[in-house]
Amino acid sequence: MIPGVEDEDAPFTIATVPLAVYGAMFGATVAGQLLGIALDALVLHARWLWVPAAGSVVLEAIVAARWGARATPPLGAGRAWRLSACYSLLLGGLSLPLLGWAAAARAAPGRGLTPEVLGSIAWSLGAVAAALLAATLARGALLVALLRRTAP
Repeated sequence: MIPGVEDEDAPFTIATVPLAVYGAMFGATVAGQLLGIALDALVLHARWLWVPAAGSVVLEAIVAARWGARATPPLGAGRAWRLSACYSLLLGGLSLPLLGWAAAARAAPGRGLTPEVLGSIAWSLGAVAAALLAATLARGALLVALLRRTAP
């Protein structure tokens, strides 16, 4: 390899984690949400939002731990926490257009964004930020625990 020239075969990374891992984690997000919805609909009958959210966080951590155990060098606690935080930031970024659409949908035709709608947007942003923080902490802790369990 020539110094200063990037290797063409090297995978694109975010926070030293290959982009493919984030893609696999997103697949786990969707699968976990669907499993959580099925569990809630078929067994719990409670319509709790946290059930599919918890399902996605658990599957995300499992996918990341499986990759992390085989990574070179193996994923350590510090990188695991960075991975969890970066993944949450990516999910938050994907949520912004949806929040914008929800705000536009709530605005009365011809009246624009009233103070009530703006307050609702602010509350929604706060709720999303709190949910992403909780998911980051839960995913990170579970990921570190899974990595310790699989360490030689």
